[in-house]
Amino acid sequence: MPGFPIRLRLKYQALLIKAVNLAIIGLMEQQLTKSPQETKQLARQLAGQLKGGEVLGLVGELGAGKTVFIQGLAEAFKIKEPVKSPTFVLFRKLEIPRPKFNFFKKRKIKQLIHVDAYRLKSAGEFEEIGLEEYLGKKDTVVIIEWADRAEEILPDEAIMIYFKQGVEESWRVIKIQK
Repeated sequence: MPGFPIRLRLKYQALLIKAVNLAIIGLMEQQLTKSPQETKQLARQLAGQLKGGEVLGLVGELGAGKTVFIQGLAEAFKIKEPVKSPTFVLFRKLEIPRPKFNFFKKRKIKQLIHVDAYRLKSAGEFEEIGLEEYLGKKDTVVIIEWADRAEEILPDEAIMIYFKQGVEESWRVIKIQK
């Protein structure tokens, strides 16, 4: 790219690297993150692939990074409200602000539904809280923490994300399974 200012060349190279990373994420089996910031970055990369209607099932022990991952998703969608596990309210609806300029015309996601299945004892409880109305909606992404406790309601095409503590305290081993 001779003739282009260095700033534009670097920006172009960064975009190419990001595109390669996104392609890798689609095929990824396992990823090691070494900080909460890296976990959030991984979530932001995944967010770039979401089109709406997806269900993300997050599985991992307490403190394994599930909520940090969701915070990264929320950041990618420009959600300003703080993201906390909805353990006692069971689920939260996070509205995605409408951008002034819609560069992602294909993306029509308007909300993230953040579910915490930790306290739920049966699939019937999901019906009681009204979760079914959000599953499969094209303008919605449903994220279920403790998805292993909600297997009965997960669609076959759910994207499963498994979290494990790494060797170091801040490290996480994250496996994305599509």
